[in-house]
Amino acid sequence: MPSASPQLDSRLVKRLALESGFDACGIAPADALTDAEYPLHEWLRRGWHGGLSYMERNVDKRMDPRLLLPGARSVICCVSAYPPPASSGGVAAYARTREYHEVVKNMLHALKQRLGIDGKVCCDTVPISDKHWAARAGLGWIGRHTLLVTPKWGSWVNLGEIVTTEECDVYDSPIDNGCINCSLCVEACHNHAIGDNMIDVRRCTAYYTTHHPQPLPEGMDAHGYTLGCDICQLACPCNKVKENSVGLTEGQDTAQ
Repeated sequence: MPSASPQLDSRLVKRLALESGFDACGIAPADALTDAEYPLHEWLRRGWHGGLSYMERNVDKRMDPRLLLPGARSVICCVSAYPPPASSGGVAAYARTREYHEVVKNMLHALKQRLGIDGKVCCDTVPISDKHWAARAGLGWIGRHTLLVTPKWGSWVNLGEIVTTEECDVYDSPIDNGCINCSLCVEACHNHAIGDNMIDVRRCTAYYTTHHPQPLPEGMDAHGYTLGCDICQLACPCNKVKENSVGLTEGQDTAQ
């Protein structure tokens, strides 16, 4: 019996994603992530997740979206760029402009409605790894600091997905990792939180200023950050660009 025709036109999906407010879109087949793509099991084994006990739950779903949505065939990944910070310290760049969860979720729901498909909208609060799926969909690569690095906007991006049971006519492929010969983010982290392409959150400033609010342990320095931390991103050559997706020059901090 011949297979059913694909239901998703990749060109249409990407056009509608841009019309819905996103800056880029890629589509990946919903096969499980490998340990090489996402070393979640090793990260947990080392205890580098610190007090983030929720990461110990739904591990299989974080690796395989077919367990999150039975029958899933495609993951539509979307990028929304935001302005880089005007300076270091204080509040991290992602939190200076807008409440991205609601903004991105609303755009994802709008895209899903325009496509007329069944699926699950995901943005940070669902057990799926946004950045690793974006890498699978060819939107960038995972830097040594474990963030998605895009060729155009660096790591100054928010991410979201639609996991759907629809098959796509053409899937995107991962792109080359641009961090192979660079370790500036590792060297820039004064608390030595980055190692083996993983983050030891117990030594990460953002862990203590965002996810696990409490004073930093003795010997660690927040370097002026009160919410999040941009130190590793500011060191990244891919983030040293003159202009980002919304036409803002580096250093501007204008709310959207």
